[in-house]
Amino acid sequence: MKKLLAFLTVLLFLLLVWRAWSWYKDTVVCCDETIVEEVKAVGPLVFDCNSDTPITSSDWASRKAAILLEKKEGEKLLVVAPYFDGETKELGLARAKKLSELFANELNSEAIELDVRGPLGDCQVALSDPLHKSIFKWVVRNENVTELHDKVFIYFEYDKTKEIDTENVVRYLSELIEEVKASGQSLHITGHTDYDGDEDYNYNLGLERAERVKNYLISKGVSAERITVESMGKKEPIADNTTEEGKQKNRRVEIEIK
Repeated sequence: MKKLLAFLTVLLFLLLVWRAWSWYKDTVVCCDETIVEEVKAVGPLVFDCNSDTPITSSDWASRKAAILLEKKEGEKLLVVAPYFDGETKELGLARAKKLSELFANELNSEAIELDVRGPLGDCQVALSDPLHKSIFKWVVRNENVTELHDKVFIYFEYDKTKEIDTENVVRYLSELIEEVKASGQSLHITGHTDYDGDEDYNYNLGLERAERVKNYLISKGVSAERITVESMGKKEPIADNTTEEGKQKNRRVEIEIK
């Protein structure tokens, strides 16, 4: 009798262990795996964390076609890759290069520009974004205008009194005006200068440039309430102030679309 009772006790214990394992596997292990798969399936393009290789789904072909259809004459495709907490900017650049290769059959290398942004928080959380925080944007690139994914540089000639009549600048601002009118977005305009002159002079010059762009936008119908301006003078150069080419790039206005 005691042996039978012991046997039944062991059998009951094993049954309880089996039921507990089944519950854990179906409820915890299964669901965790399902969540990861569902997150990865949200968008057409993702990266494995700490990897530069893009992973595309069946939706990528239609997304890629839509990107290519947005191209306008004279624009380049700006490919901006992300990097996340614990990753490096160099990894972001490697990702951007791999992303550009997805367009190798449709665009030559001269039609593509690369950039990165980050760190953009937790890599796993970012999987909920359709493109895993990657950006594909057609941008203007010429001697007067450089458009980035989050701002645009407009370069000024040395003559501070020159009106905004350069063809490239007028064309870009015309498109920006229509975009702002349609979207209701706001603009922040910052004036910059080269190193020639003292700090006060350059501050005022940078502000005059920012105000000139603001007044032009207002004259074309953009509400003044949507525009803020400031000057950084000569404090934030983006190029070498010892060369004429570098000074030209530093004589600029930056427009951020908010």
